[in-house]
Amino acid sequence: MDKKYGVYICTGCGIGDTLDMEDLVDVPDEEGINCTTHPFLCSKEGVELIQKDIDDEKVNAMAICACSRRVNFDVFTFDGCIIERVNLREGVVWPHSRETYPSLTEDQKDDEEHFDPIQMKAEDYIKMGMIRIQKVNLPEPYKTESFSKKILVLGGGVTGMSAALDAAKTGYEVTIVEKTDKLGGYAANMRSQMPVAEPFENLRAPIVNDLIAEVESFSNIDVKTATEIARIAGQPGEFTVTFKKPGEKIPFDVPFPLPEEMLVDENGKDLTAEDAHTKYLEYNEGRED
Repeated sequence: MDKKYGVYICTGCGIGDTLDMEDLVDVPDEEGINCTTHPFLCSKEGVELIQKDIDDEKVNAMAICACSRRVNFDVFTFDGCIIERVNLREGVVWPHSRETYPSLTEDQKDDEEHFDPIQMKAEDYIKMGMIRIQKVNLPEPYKTESFSKKILVLGGGVTGMSAALDAAKTGYEVTIVEKTDKLGGYAANMRSQMPVAEPFENLRAPIVNDLIAEVESFSNIDVKTATEIARIAGQPGEFTVTFKKPGEKIPFDVPFPLPEEMLVDENGKDLTAEDAHTKYLEYNEGRED
């Protein structure tokens, strides 16, 4: 990745009122990194400003100096970019009052006796953010040669059907495996349930009936009732799943773990790991895996 750096500083939420923005902008400028300020980076205009720089291929590694990474995480999301959130609001401005730490006068800025701890903290935060985007690289996803996007949902109760519907609505092929002979799980045995909409006064018919009807209406949802999972093999994106009927015995019902009585010798002492493994192989001999 050929990194193109950028620093974006929000001046809203008291950040611009508390900090010396000219000195703050000088921090990335001294490193040759373009710095842009905006009164509200989380606004539509602020996000569009960043997105335009990305679209114009001006930046793909950025330090967004604004609020905590715990908020607006869904706003500051830009695919294919390295993003470092520098917390100037909750980490610097809000916990430190100018009544306790007054801003320096112009004369005080020039001498070597006075310093502004709030300003210094903000500048250090930005410096750390810039170092991080320089050292961090986007992870490259591991992709198998063949990648299946079929989704298997175990259990046909309310949770399973809801998950299957969510996946199916995004275009995935979904298979629901339910060990009983019908969908619904425990909820299918209920005569009524608590209301789920206003005015929340009367019991209503179980929502499970609506879910079953909706599942059956989707052509990309395959429902397998009276079915269990015999084996799941492979890796993410390349799983191979073997089905069976409840109670059915098939070759893929392996490996069988050793029964507890076989994990001890004739004197009742626990087998060593080597002896237990030998017995395990003998116990499963002839069974396919």
